[in-house]
Amino acid sequence: MKGELVSKYYKLIAICFIVVFVVIVDKFIYATDVPGVTDSSIKIGIILDQTGPAAHIVVPTTQGIKCYFRHLNERGGINGRKIDALVEDDRYSIPLALSAFKKLIFKDKVFILIGPTSSGALNALSRSVENLKIPLMSAIMPEIAIKPFKRYVFTIADIYPNQNKVLVDYILKDLNPKDPRIALVYADTEAGKTDRESAIKNLESWKVVPVCKEVVNPGSLDASSQVMSLRRAEVSHIILCGQIPQPAIVLLRELKNFGLDVPVFADWAACVEEVIGTVGKSAKRFYGVNHMMSWYDDCPGAAEMRKVTLKYFPGTEKPYRGKIYTHGWVVAKVMEEILKRAGRDLDREGFIEGMESIKNFDTGGLCGPIRYSPTNHKGGNTWKIFKADPDTGRFIPVTGWRESD
Repeated sequence: MKGELVSKYYKLIAICFIVVFVVIVDKFIYATDVPGVTDSSIKIGIILDQTGPAAHIVVPTTQGIKCYFRHLNERGGINGRKIDALVEDDRYSIPLALSAFKKLIFKDKVFILIGPTSSGALNALSRSVENLKIPLMSAIMPEIAIKPFKRYVFTIADIYPNQNKVLVDYILKDLNPKDPRIALVYADTEAGKTDRESAIKNLESWKVVPVCKEVVNPGSLDASSQVMSLRRAEVSHIILCGQIPQPAIVLLRELKNFGLDVPVFADWAACVEEVIGTVGKSAKRFYGVNHMMSWYDDCPGAAEMRKVTLKYFPGTEKPYRGKIYTHGWVVAKVMEEILKRAGRDLDREGFIEGMESIKNFDTGGLCGPIRYSPTNHKGGNTWKIFKADPDTGRFIPVTGWRESD
């Protein structure tokens, strides 16, 4: 009897040893098999312009991402792991984006990626991430991000061509002009030309043809000849295509100088408070379409964003952070949700499945609902129209969230 008890005791000890050994070995194998994931951290690579021509737009996105991750880490991270965010500067350059990609993947061994800044770089990186099966959350939303479908690439919001549809519908349906004479002012860039063609297509669906098409490029200091052409064409509305704040500022100033008092409608990149603050009263008929709310807006998500940000950066309530900061904040917030859904036993396939399981994710009103599926990696399909208020320096919503498709 005593011998049997001793035998059972040693068997129990042996079983416990085996279980502990299997757990330790499993953790060791798991840690070595999943790049960028340890028992206490997750490495995320970020490829965004920090010092190049798009830095003034993109740096706030980076700041929003980093601020949210800092807040997340202070709350304990995700499933016991803290986020280690590594930022690489692509300077809006395809070669530098590729170089940053190689460094983050092969040297730093990050788990997943956020970025890059340009459509060209995204097109180049997409091939590599698909081959290597590395999830990439695109920080930008060109059509090539989702068409053709890519398993390892996804966007945070709707694609750029769809913003123009919402904007055109607002002009022709909500404002309902009797004799719409619409002009397009675009940048002679890939983004500008793509946006211009989207505008033409969307106007055609209303049987409207642009009466004038003018080019104002980034860096231009004068748009007098373009405004004279717009005046001769007797335009009633102007749509900016693929523009950033600087050329929008130049155009609004010239319109005032020539006394051409018509509404101007900008896409998301020029829908920034910098424009209002620079041109003042010249922005009284300036509208913009955007997929995000602003820092100062009245919604739970914005209240949380302000509270957390000012905790780390007290006294920086003004000048207002723009919607591009919100964009970065939401990028990180959605990343948190995906990682939570992927679970403690984290790997890249589980991350993709976690992303595809998101249905109508609520960001507290910062944007429309975010959703994915195994056949659709476009984060949303909603946009909102805003009107500039020169007296407060803010954009005031004039619509609710509108679906593009």
